[in-house]
Amino acid sequence: MADLGPELFSEQELTCSICLDLFSEPVSTPCGHNFCQACIGGYWASSSVYTCPLCKRPFEERPELSINRVFAHIAQKYREIRYGGPPKAPNPQPPALCDICTGRKEKAVSSCLTCTASYCETHVLPHRQVPFYASHRLMDPREALRGRTCREHGRLLEVYCRTDQRCICAICVLEEHRTHTTVSVQTERVVKQKLLGKTELDIQTSIERRMLRLTDLKRRLQTVRSYAHAELSEVEQVLADVTHSVERIRSELVGGIEQKRDEVIGRGERVTSHLEAELGQLQERRARLEAQATSEDHIAFLQSFEEANISYQDMDMLHPQEEPDLLLHFSLGEVKAALGDIRERLDDIHMGEIHYRHSVSSLPESESMMSIRSMKKKEFSLRGESTQTVNIVFIPSEDITLNPVTAYPFLILSEDRKQLKRGEKLQFFRNSPQRFDVWSCITAKEGYESGRHYWEVNVGDNKDWKVGVVRESAQRKGLFDMSPANGYFALWWNSNHLRAVTTPPLTKVKGTNRLRHVGVYLDCEEGQVTFFNAKTGSEVYTFTAPTAFSERMYPLFGTADKEVPLVLNSRTD
Repeated sequence: MADLGPELFSEQELTCSICLDLFSEPVSTPCGHNFCQACIGGYWASSSVYTCPLCKRPFEERPELSINRVFAHIAQKYREIRYGGPPKAPNPQPPALCDICTGRKEKAVSSCLTCTASYCETHVLPHRQVPFYASHRLMDPREALRGRTCREHGRLLEVYCRTDQRCICAICVLEEHRTHTTVSVQTERVVKQKLLGKTELDIQTSIERRMLRLTDLKRRLQTVRSYAHAELSEVEQVLADVTHSVERIRSELVGGIEQKRDEVIGRGERVTSHLEAELGQLQERRARLEAQATSEDHIAFLQSFEEANISYQDMDMLHPQEEPDLLLHFSLGEVKAALGDIRERLDDIHMGEIHYRHSVSSLPESESMMSIRSMKKKEFSLRGESTQTVNIVFIPSEDITLNPVTAYPFLILSEDRKQLKRGEKLQFFRNSPQRFDVWSCITAKEGYESGRHYWEVNVGDNKDWKVGVVRESAQRKGLFDMSPANGYFALWWNSNHLRAVTTPPLTKVKGTNRLRHVGVYLDCEEGQVTFFNAKTGSEVYTFTAPTAFSERMYPLFGTADKEVPLVLNSRTD
């Protein structure tokens, strides 16, 4: 190491990336980067999190770092070879002396911040014994002078320069700061204290505001946790019940089949064993008969003939052959069909985009809805402002569905996307540029940019609803005026009044009874949307804006009613 040459090292490799100087007491972080111990300590002391200054890798806790002695020695040798020796240590700070002593000044043992003077052991006694000095604060002279003396003149800082915004000594006032605005540090302290009080008040206001936000956020997070826990518990219970039912069905079916199989096989095996025994006896008798037939003793043959012949003829009568019942049949057609249906239903279960809190049954259909769905076609007539019919058009009603991607987060949709109402809780829709986040609205999935189209909505006794059309490029986010100028053409029922969403103020629609069944007619070529009382066929209101219908238009629906849903009529061809 004594022959180490500077050409063997790159100074960049031995340089701390924080102080940009050669390493002094280098340490290594867990990620492998090196820094001066003082530099990395100061870096972490000024931050609320512990990260590597180079790669930004975070550490959960402040790492315990030890000096890399080998690396420190290499850096020191490089410094000595390249720059001719170690850096000079700074001169120690001279001891503070007593400001009262005359002649030979003694070493100060205490400093008074009020008197701005230092005292030796003798002259500090009045501050310790006289009640008048009880409010004076005594400090260690080294601490009292640290940062409180002028770097140029070595005098105590007693004056504040408002021009340069810093503390100076009395000599500075007479020299480079003589033309500046100066006051005593006590006077400036009073001014700054007032500003600090205002800043403290602002900080307190910010703290209270953030505490409210924090409390609200924690409450909402707890709501999310509680809701998720309840849903998870319910799903787990349902799955446990399903699993138990499947195991029960499996036990009954498999056990029943195995039991019947064993019974039939047992009967067959018993008959098989009996037949095998008889077969053995017959083969033995046949062997004896063959031996008797070849015998040359005629007397013996005739004497044994009757016995042998009777046994042979009567064997089937003595041991009748019963055919065992070996049929095995299970009537499992309905069971297999039911299990197949269950399997298909289970295959259809998946984590969709929307978590529905209610089934379709929670959005009851009205009698008019049921009667409308039984119709083959829907027809209507377009009427002008006069009582004369100016144009009659017969077209089928469009079969439209709601688009959950655009839904206001608190809207509840039925599973068939035909009904909606306002909910109590957030329905956890994913965020989307197309989603309404202030207006409680939703668009249909179908859009139209040409032709004529008609659809119907059953609003019933809904207390707050909107029905109309909206341009594809219209604003969805934030609070804005729903008006034709912003791409919205709709009717709004609220507070027992029907209004057209025109440029404020809204236009009140007069002379109409409460609508319960709304028909919407869109003519893209004419740039016109007309609303009808679908029950009577009478016109309610018409928007005309030829230039506004130059892009795709989407059916629009909205509601703030938490009880009565809006129902889109389905076409039943």
